[in-house]
Amino acid sequence: MKTSSRTQWRSGASRLAVATVLLSSVAGAAVAQTAPAPAPSSDVVDEIVVTGIRASLRSAMDVKRNSLQVVDTISAEDIGDFPDKNLSEALQRVTGVQISRQDGEGRGVSIRGADPGLNRVEINGSSALSLTVGGSDRAVDFRDIPVEFVSRLDVVKSPTADMAEGGIGGTVRVITRRPFDSKEPFIAGSIQGVYSNLAKEYDPKFALIGAKTFLNDTLGVLLSGTWENRHLNSNNARTTGWIRRAATATGAGATPGRSTDVNNDGTLDWVPEIPRLIIDRRVTKRKALNGVLEWRPNDNFKAYLDGTYATATEKVNSSLLQLGASGGLIDYSKTTLGSDNTVNHIELTSSAAFPMDLAYRNILGDLTRTQYTTALGGEWKLDNWVFDARLDYSNAEVQNNEINSTATVFGVPRAIIDYKGSQRAPNFSFPGLDVTTGQGVNRLDAVFNPRNNTSEETAEQFNVTYKPTDSWLTQIKGGVQARQFKTDQVLYQRTTRLNCRADASSAAAVAVAVPCATIEGIVNTNSVTNSIPFFKTGDLGYDGGVRYWNDNTLATYNATLAAAGLQNDVYGVNPNPNTAEKAGGSGSFQAFLDTWSVEEKTKSAYVQAAFDFSNLPVPISGTLGVRVVDTKTVSTGYNRTTGPGGGAPVNFVKGSQEGGYTKTLPSLNLRFEFIPNTLIGRAAASKVMARAAPSQLALRRSIDVVGLTGSRGNPDLQPFEATAYDAGLEWYFTRDSFISATYFRKEISSFIINQAAPETIDGTTYNITRPVNGTDQVNINGLEIGGQYSFDFLPAPFKGFGVLANYTYQKDEGFKGTNLLTGEILPFPGLSRKSYNVSLYYENEKFSARASYNWRDAWLITAVGRGSLPEFNEAYGSLDASASYNLNEHITFFVEGVNLTDEVRIENNNAVRRIGNETFGSRFFFGVRAKF
Repeated sequence: MKTSSRTQWRSGASRLAVATVLLSSVAGAAVAQTAPAPAPSSDVVDEIVVTGIRASLRSAMDVKRNSLQVVDTISAEDIGDFPDKNLSEALQRVTGVQISRQDGEGRGVSIRGADPGLNRVEINGSSALSLTVGGSDRAVDFRDIPVEFVSRLDVVKSPTADMAEGGIGGTVRVITRRPFDSKEPFIAGSIQGVYSNLAKEYDPKFALIGAKTFLNDTLGVLLSGTWENRHLNSNNARTTGWIRRAATATGAGATPGRSTDVNNDGTLDWVPEIPRLIIDRRVTKRKALNGVLEWRPNDNFKAYLDGTYATATEKVNSSLLQLGASGGLIDYSKTTLGSDNTVNHIELTSSAAFPMDLAYRNILGDLTRTQYTTALGGEWKLDNWVFDARLDYSNAEVQNNEINSTATVFGVPRAIIDYKGSQRAPNFSFPGLDVTTGQGVNRLDAVFNPRNNTSEETAEQFNVTYKPTDSWLTQIKGGVQARQFKTDQVLYQRTTRLNCRADASSAAAVAVAVPCATIEGIVNTNSVTNSIPFFKTGDLGYDGGVRYWNDNTLATYNATLAAAGLQNDVYGVNPNPNTAEKAGGSGSFQAFLDTWSVEEKTKSAYVQAAFDFSNLPVPISGTLGVRVVDTKTVSTGYNRTTGPGGGAPVNFVKGSQEGGYTKTLPSLNLRFEFIPNTLIGRAAASKVMARAAPSQLALRRSIDVVGLTGSRGNPDLQPFEATAYDAGLEWYFTRDSFISATYFRKEISSFIINQAAPETIDGTTYNITRPVNGTDQVNINGLEIGGQYSFDFLPAPFKGFGVLANYTYQKDEGFKGTNLLTGEILPFPGLSRKSYNVSLYYENEKFSARASYNWRDAWLITAVGRGSLPEFNEAYGSLDASASYNLNEHITFFVEGVNLTDEVRIENNNAVRRIGNETFGSRFFFGVRAKF
């Protein structure tokens, strides 16, 4: 429904060597630092006129040599042929870029340590918007944008004043093909299959792209489309939280088995809180369209209309076996300790006062992501002047119709969780309980939580460029831009609960009492067991254990509603108290405090000059400019007010609040030609910014009129700001080979932290907790080294070999997050200190192959996770490979493998206490491309 809106170098090298021997690969793309092309098109209309790995790398290297900015580029090797099958996975080949994944697919991009939400993404110059459920960040999801549309990816690391603000780490530009890229009309396409060794499914994908010019080659049209069906599975053995719990002199805490001092030595030990096994299954259908209409009646004028549309619908069926271990009693006689006072084997029991629960939870329903960007613009050249203007509209919507069917056993007789396996993952057993049946189930929930997040942006801009003749000043440029951005969220929640435990109704849950036999019967009749064993791929560190369990279905969900005699109508009347918008009115299932909107209106102007001192002993060229940005924000939402003690009357009162800021962003880019076309130096400095997450700006206030406390969002949040510096040197020593090194520094300020402060509301002062901008500054210093080398000096056929490699080292200082346990200063979230990518390729007229190994060091996910403990992702590397064969000039067969070694992604609180072991298996692509 719609509500409204360490693996180390030696390990990596050995794996790469194996892949090279097999001549299969998927390697680093045509990666090079280049200058960004003006969106939506470049003056160089025949940019991709050569095909293949070597030609693509050579072209990228030549552009790198002549660029003014620090920009890394990945180019298509041919029409519809991009080096990777996912844009995010392609970008991980770039120095300083690291990615996040979901179900094994690349999703978000981190640049030079900056979180994905702190980077800007454009599609043909238009803003790409976030599809994050809940609006908790501004990160762009790359999964649904087809690589077949893309001509080039630019990662801009040193901005110029004419660029739209919004990237602390950098700006990713997705540039699709245009009708004048080719002088001849063409039609190209591909048919491919995709196999997942975890989902055990074969899936299809089709792509088609064509372009033609009309009216004496003055009007160009390009159309492209893709369709695919994908089974995306992942399995995760998680321990959601590790806790220590002291005994109390009286009360529940005095009960034997509640203290976590397992060996009675006076020191509290660490025990698992909610260990669980998760099977994520998503059947995803993706459709995408791209169209460009471009008119060039003469060399001095052009107009264009382009649009890109992508949508994906996920049918979700995720199954969790989840133990509330913290609710049980520890059997000390059978529980053992490992290192760091952490249990490596624990046995728990239940009592009437402490009925440990085991839940079979299925997340069902569907989720639809839709995004599109459009642009209408033109350019007119008049003597030494260039005038250009454009209108942009972007939209992103995610509709999450979450359905949960959860069957819970309260009072599990005995639960055993063993962590002695080589991967320290939880290994369950439940003596006396058959987890593939409804035995002991005494609560059955049917949950419907539809949530809609919609964002849209309109933008208008006008630029004027003057190009002096016979002057060291090569260009003077100025312009203005206005952007109007709005994002909102609407959430409803309703739970129908069958139980034989005398559960009461409250909030969004309506409880219905039925016999226990009725609940067990619904599960036994309608639920199944998972058809593929848990953790079929990857190394879980043990054999056996629970691999199958109750798998609830939509039939289980519907039977729950039928037995209750209810429908999960979220627009119906909620019979529970304190749920009405206005006290005394009809109750509602709307989550008012999660219903909000944020608007931003931004005006900006800039002036920029380009210069070229070519007569100096060392020729110097570059750009210098400044951009001024003014943003006004309005946040609308609900405030929650309560009566004495936080009780009735409860009201949800609509409100709004304004905020805003003005920022000045200067930038300088310099290029030094020490040896013409051979030794190039670079230097850059700039001020950059990135805006806060919408949910942090949202107005969500709740106050306690007795305790005089509360919490809220902060519409007046200032953006993250940073001063960035770059210095680099590049040596081009053969036609196809170079090596480069770039030092960078980012000084990031205005961090957002949660802070409590006095605030006066209706004449009364409350202590309100809200997100604010801190005063700390984090400095990130880094070194990026990259290069490529072609073995042209070897005799045929060995002269077809080549190598690409890059290495990034970065270190932060100034981050004030501390480890709750050790008191040590934590690293900056999302930053891996070391990362590298190594790619080998071979190519001749008929055959090409490429292998790539990508590795990144451990990184901090969050400084304050569950239990206020830090959460880390351990070092991770993956091997990809591809090969292709040209049957003739029109037909090419290809095969590609991703994550060939079935690597497992691991999270932990520290080296002993792991919290997640995730496998997503390998993916294999195979098919045929054609071009006419």
